[in-house]
Amino acid sequence: MEVEKEKFKKMFPNLYKEMFEDRVIPTLFDHLEVCENDQQAIEIINFFEKVGEISKEYAKYLREHVEDLRPLFGTRKRGDYARRGLI
Repeated sequence: MEVEKEKFKKMFPNLYKEMFEDRVIPTLFDHLEVCENDQQAIEIINFFEKVGEISKEYAKYLREHVEDLRPLFGTRKRGDYARRGLI
């Protein structure tokens, strides 16, 4: 597999860089920036907990303090991830 990856990198250096090096995976807070209200934020927190990206304790803490996250809401538009280098 690693040999194929190196071959791909030699054949398509710019595409390789775009696919594997330049981008960052959006975090929980990147997703919360798209929220419009507390309910959407709680849904995102629940999802991140379900897939194992955050611990149950951290998810519980965030749900209990969702009002502290409100300043993040609406600071990013949907589809704005690509413009900020996120995938």
